[in-house]
Amino acid sequence: MKLRDFVRFILPYVPAFLSIVTCVAIILGLQKWLPASSIAQDNLSNVMLVICLISILLVVVLLIFILTKTNQLRYSGSSLHKELYDLTQKAHHFRNIIEILVRSKVWAPGLKEYIDEEFSNLNFFMMKEFYKGRSKLALEYIEENNRYGDSESLYLESKAMLLSEPSDSKMDTFINPRNYNVRILKKWVEHKVGSGLWHFFGYKYASFKDELDVHRIFERHQEKILNYAIQLDLPRYQDMGFSEELLSKIGEQMSEEVIPRLLELTLQTRQRIPRIINISYSLMVLLILFGVFQPLVSFLFVLPAIYSYVSIAVVVAMLLFIVLSVYPFIIQEINTKNKL
Repeated sequence: MKLRDFVRFILPYVPAFLSIVTCVAIILGLQKWLPASSIAQDNLSNVMLVICLISILLVVVLLIFILTKTNQLRYSGSSLHKELYDLTQKAHHFRNIIEILVRSKVWAPGLKEYIDEEFSNLNFFMMKEFYKGRSKLALEYIEENNRYGDSESLYLESKAMLLSEPSDSKMDTFINPRNYNVRILKKWVEHKVGSGLWHFFGYKYASFKDELDVHRIFERHQEKILNYAIQLDLPRYQDMGFSEELLSKIGEQMSEEVIPRLLELTLQTRQRIPRIINISYSLMVLLILFGVFQPLVSFLFVLPAIYSYVSIAVVVAMLLFIVLSVYPFIIQEINTKNKL
């Protein structure tokens, strides 16, 4: 297994390694076995002309590839940003629902006061990561008896959904951001924030009905929650009335679908230029320098043969690199399209 992992690690570097070895071998080989005195200048000039033409052709191909790839990225980027915007709005609606729940009377009397006063500096993430020993308060919370049937953890989870940073423990003001930062999204995904609604208001609701009674929520708050749910997903919730089942389905959708996808797209929008474009651009620059400019300079100023050897070696090495890299790139592109 370790050998297989090692092979997978070094495999992407094989084309570059072989190309460098080939380049060095050609330079040394030409210099050692074909001294300048044994080569007619006309023959060397003809070879350099061929190298120059090949380089120009490759530069054109690489330039077309870069422009085509950039256009594809721009098109996919527009679609990505549209989906990202839609998911962000869904997260806003979900947080609006949670904010109403946190302020409502759905909780057992005394629960909010117990958490907000006894554990005011504790947040859901600290509690879930108590085993790391970073928070003594989290350990104290774990050691406490469940005074409210473990619904305290749902209250902490709900408050966590309203935080802007994983390190925060209090929410003085609640405002939906324009974009969610990666740190908080990763924590939400890691601890499946939202699944608590599905757990407590779903198939286990009968066990928590005394601690979490949806009928204690004011009617105007119920209507607001239902309106936000319809904005979140009209086809899914338009025929549902307010109930514990509605809250359960909203939590399941957010934890299983919306938040993970929101994190994925947020990370994609922050990615730099794809590696294949950087490689193509580097190859194009090297070809222009060693395959076009250097042969032209050699023609004009009759430079020593070693400069011609370098041009030949670099161009041949880059041809080898392109040939060795094309197949893995095609496989990667096919696999990527099949996943879409």
